[in-house]
Amino acid sequence: MLSEDLTRRIGAAVDSGCEALFARQRPDGVFAPRGDRFSPANTAAALIALHHADRAEGAQRPDGPDGVVARGVTRLRDSQRADGGWAMAKVPTELLATAAATAALRLTAPGHAASAIRAGSGLVARLGGPEALREPAMTGLVRQFDALSGNGDLAALPRLPLELLLLRGPARRLLSLRLPIFASMALAQSVHRPPMPLLAPVRGPARREALRVVRDAYEREGATGEFSTDPWLTSLISLGVTRSGLAPDISRASARSLRAMARPDGSWDLMPLDVTWSSFATAALLEAGRARDPRLEATRTMFRERQQDEPFAALGCPPGFWGFSSAYSWPMALETAEVSSALLRMPDGTGDAHARRGIEWLTATQDPRGSWSLAVRGSKPGGFGPCPHMTAKAVRALLDSGASAEDRRVVRALGWLSRVQDADGSYEALWYRGRTAGTAVVLETFCRAGRGGSRTARRARDFLLRTQSEDGSWSTADADGPGAPPGSARDGNAGTDKGTVEETAWALHALLASGTDPHGEPVAAAAHRLTESQCDDGSWQGAPLNEYVRFCSRYADDGIASGLAVRALARLRALTSTETTGPSGGTKEAGAA
Repeated sequence: MLSEDLTRRIGAAVDSGCEALFARQRPDGVFAPRGDRFSPANTAAALIALHHADRAEGAQRPDGPDGVVARGVTRLRDSQRADGGWAMAKVPTELLATAAATAALRLTAPGHAASAIRAGSGLVARLGGPEALREPAMTGLVRQFDALSGNGDLAALPRLPLELLLLRGPARRLLSLRLPIFASMALAQSVHRPPMPLLAPVRGPARREALRVVRDAYEREGATGEFSTDPWLTSLISLGVTRSGLAPDISRASARSLRAMARPDGSWDLMPLDVTWSSFATAALLEAGRARDPRLEATRTMFRERQQDEPFAALGCPPGFWGFSSAYSWPMALETAEVSSALLRMPDGTGDAHARRGIEWLTATQDPRGSWSLAVRGSKPGGFGPCPHMTAKAVRALLDSGASAEDRRVVRALGWLSRVQDADGSYEALWYRGRTAGTAVVLETFCRAGRGGSRTARRARDFLLRTQSEDGSWSTADADGPGAPPGSARDGNAGTDKGTVEETAWALHALLASGTDPHGEPVAAAAHRLTESQCDDGSWQGAPLNEYVRFCSRYADDGIASGLAVRALARLRALTSTETTGPSGGTKEAGAA
């Protein structure tokens, strides 16, 4: 049995956690966490893009009229760590951020920042150089940054096959959301490098196709020059287009947009995650019994307003999706599934037209193999291809919409999930490090579909129980972190490693959904860890497990951590207070699954 004291603390943690979430709700309904979101990588990319944009305009001093580049240089110098590297707050030093920041300083302030450049270059070399990055696209990008800053030869960089864009379907499935970035970078390379003789006849059509891809993304966002409210995407597309010289209107607009995104100190934040933050908070509040709290109405309105009404033509995506943040964000299957579920589970949400459109979008984009990829149906494995975590969330949205476990979409998805389960019973997740998040979400989905007794679910549950640390938490050891050599610790976290709020909450909620004894030691130990780690204001601190660029760039997020913790503890509170209420309480439902 849970002790009386722990039961009391669980209830208090849920109540104070809910109010902490509401304390961070903006008038527009967005749940926005506090804290420093300064991104050295975004700042570096923006400085490189603005340097080239200013030179393209013939500026005598390539810093524009506002001095934002000089302030950005100062911010990077001041934020360099003792080891010579950079990363976001609460994140260990990363190779990608360090390499990008070093190149940006080398390009924009070679004399003024000489000592910072030497320290950064030394660390990049010790970490193995660009080739040590586990994402090949980032290796190529860092090598380009280096060459642009005088530390390499642009002509020696691998050729980007511009003509691939003429094959629209294969290009979309191969590149997914990277398609506009690839188009802009390949366009720039085609201007500065002679074509291969055999490909010279298609260079003109390929350039026009590349411009079409970029311009489509540009115009669907109102020709503001901002791409998906993201300084990183905006900087990379701006850099490629500017260097090509073929779309000066986009280049100028993107430069203006980057300057507008800059903070007063000349730095740039990680992109806003308005929809993501709010979906985690809403899921927690619904689990905690706050569905009819009038404060959630603003969030429901915000979700509806930020659904995309126009297709993303460049990617072949139909309308009806959600992205990370704004009404112009690029398509994301994960956010579409999570928001659709949230709207359907809100009061009177069964017939919500926006949720139904989200379900239609998910149905249209289900991969032929039964999985879901990030945005483009049938994306190639790896990168933004099929993801167990996203697939499980999409299935959950289908079930929330009224689909049965025998629905063909559900059956195909669960079949795919069973086929791709790793030998140790675990699953990966595209946007989160390690195996806890993916495994927990898949387990919970199988139980929701009445398959909690299946071999797949049993193996996933066993993995979670086997990898719980001695202190009751879960954590993915950082052997597979950014800049580290390939390899996953997986079972290596079982023991005394300090766990994370997020992974502990994911695992606890999934175990409860699978029928694990709510009074047993694994549950009690996890609940103790979560209640002990709650901050005085009712929130929880995030850990660096959220992937911005997979395997290369991470961030910690208190909003995500707080939402997950409240949701897990609320599930436990409900089970221990109403254990005999049947399916609505959860225990009997999970056992039947």
